[in-house]
Amino acid sequence: MNLLILGKKGEAIQKDLQENLDKSWKIFNWNPGESEEHLSNLLNKADIAITGSDALIYGGIFKFISSAKNLKLLQIPFAGVDWLNPKLIPKNLMVANASGHEIAMSEYIIGCIMSLSIDLLTNHNDFKSGSWEKTGTLSDPKSMHGEVFGKTLGIIGYGQIGIETAIRAKSLGMKTYGLNRTQKKNTPKYLDWHGSSDKLDFILEESDFLVLACDLNESTKGLINKRTLSKMKKTSYIINVARGDVCVEEDLYNSLKKKNIAGAAIDTWWIYPDRPKEGGKPEKEPRPSDFPFHKLDNIIMTPHNSAHTLESDLRRSKSILDNLLDFKKGKKPSGFVFYGNK
Repeated sequence: MNLLILGKKGEAIQKDLQENLDKSWKIFNWNPGESEEHLSNLLNKADIAITGSDALIYGGIFKFISSAKNLKLLQIPFAGVDWLNPKLIPKNLMVANASGHEIAMSEYIIGCIMSLSIDLLTNHNDFKSGSWEKTGTLSDPKSMHGEVFGKTLGIIGYGQIGIETAIRAKSLGMKTYGLNRTQKKNTPKYLDWHGSSDKLDFILEESDFLVLACDLNESTKGLINKRTLSKMKKTSYIINVARGDVCVEEDLYNSLKKKNIAGAAIDTWWIYPDRPKEGGKPEKEPRPSDFPFHKLDNIIMTPHNSAHTLESDLRRSKSILDNLLDFKKGKKPSGFVFYGNK
């Protein structure tokens, strides 16, 4: 079995794979900057290709994948494949993603919930500057922070990330609500309530903390917008670990600026390094939005790193290994997403 690993980011899992694959596997490498002819030759003899994010952004690999004669599996070393159009992928080419990030992301979500409830950043910065305005000796309600006990956590996209988040939220005494495209026959474990997409307004109205953990697709793009934001409590918070485009950028910014909702934690954005919006100019260190979220005082901003732990990488490597072994046995990998239909 010929395995092609594309990009330095792909090489990060190579050692783990080599320790667990037998001698029937031959591993090849290609990195951005090497010749396109070399890339084309390697793709033509590869059965499986694993592509890192650097090869995806800078490698121009997709203009060669459609002509790769033997390629049967394209393994993405992370979860999101919303950017990948099946119409650009050859019909017989299987696409699989990787899991293993759920625990790290759920811990990030719970950390943000706690930080937002405690107003940790404001307390930290105020006290460092010398202010005792929020000291616990005061009886002024404005000096008090919140609790999460008894609060309602709404999860849009109740998958593996949602499950791990709900487990942790229940241990804090929170009520947990989940939403998927279709309603489950029975309320899933770790949830107090579960509904389908037609119950969106209900979960918006009920949630004190709303987690976006859904795929980006036609039904979720722009799901959080001026209308849906207006359904939320003024005391509620949004945590977005899904994709930036699940939210209408301007509407979310205005809602936070006007304090129509209490605050947000955002880990996924609209602009990334060397990945501008359509018509934009690539930048190495751009602002992640056309709007000045960084000037707001009710937001936690992180650079899409909620899953960035060593343990998460190790679990992803194991997930990819399982996909490769299943594929070799003729089984559909657990990470299977779709076949191309070009």
